[in-house]
Amino acid sequence: MTEMNGCDILDFMIDDLDRNIIAGLTADARVKSTALAKKLGVSDTTIRHRIQRLEEEGVIKPTISVDASKMGYAVVLLIALQVDLGSIDVVAKELSAHPNVGYVAECTGLQDMFVGVWLHSPNELPHFVKEFLSKLPGIRKSETYMILNVHKNDISWLQSTG
Repeated sequence: MTEMNGCDILDFMIDDLDRNIIAGLTADARVKSTALAKKLGVSDTTIRHRIQRLEEEGVIKPTISVDASKMGYAVVLLIALQVDLGSIDVVAKELSAHPNVGYVAECTGLQDMFVGVWLHSPNELPHFVKEFLSKLPGIRKSETYMILNVHKNDISWLQSTG
């Protein structure tokens, strides 16, 4: 990878085969390379080399997806924060270290950060807000949204190189 203006730029171009491989792995991360090769009309070796290159360049990352409800987390929250700009890094670090926080992102607009939080019950929310969130330096305002139903849970579009 090459860095340009603070961004990592790939040293190669993603082509249609790479996009099709990524789509195939997104649909079924356990798909065998032989099945993917047959579907895409290329050799198994080509598929394995392309996947290895995509992983080495950080384009794709092997991960797992966790169903929080199966782990006893009945409440999923999205919290929007307004944060003093000089405190964003400290707030992000503290939030990221909390065991109930699964997502922390800086953003533009009226809010400065969005935070995804998993709780076992609504009774834990006052403690999280009063005993943890309110004590983080630089948070000016928070808005908490309880997720009622999830209709799609593909967060791959949220991933960034940052």
